[in-house]
Amino acid sequence: MTLRVLRRLWLLGAYKLKPVALGLKEAIEGRIEALANVHSLFAQSRWAGAELGSLVKQELSPYSRDGEMRTQIDGPTVVLKPDLAQAIAVALHELATNAAKYGSLSVGEGQVRVEWLHSADGQLVLRWTKAGGPPVDPPTRRGFGTNVIESMIRGGAKGEVRLDRRAEGLACEITVPT
Repeated sequence: MTLRVLRRLWLLGAYKLKPVALGLKEAIEGRIEALANVHSLFAQSRWAGAELGSLVKQELSPYSRDGEMRTQIDGPTVVLKPDLAQAIAVALHELATNAAKYGSLSVGEGQVRVEWLHSADGQLVLRWTKAGGPPVDPPTRRGFGTNVIESMIRGGAKGEVRLDRRAEGLACEITVPT
């Protein structure tokens, strides 16, 4: 069963959910959509992997319309193996969702920059920075999205995550073996 089929089944059953649970429905639906999108990139590559630039563009495309320069994407061509691509896709989805709800993508003048490179030791370093958003207050609790990112990157991809909640917006650095 493909992720698109699972998403469709979820949507068909979602009408039964009470309004209180709709936030959960949207959260799960977004994660399933992120995985479905990366699977379409796998299909294009005949399951060899997914190109990181395409993955980033795909996840940020809803926030860059009509020639707006709200997102900046920069990095060399890197093809990620399927497991790593899925982990990165979900992490990018969580970061984009957070930016759209609370951060730089929640206001018209906000921007997100995503860049990546290979470090001297051969690891992939991906940096996400936000600017131009509302002031960032320190979180009062650890969010579900943070847990998802750390679980996917640390557990699944055997990498590291560093979050820096700056006044101008969240900065996230993900380092993973390739």
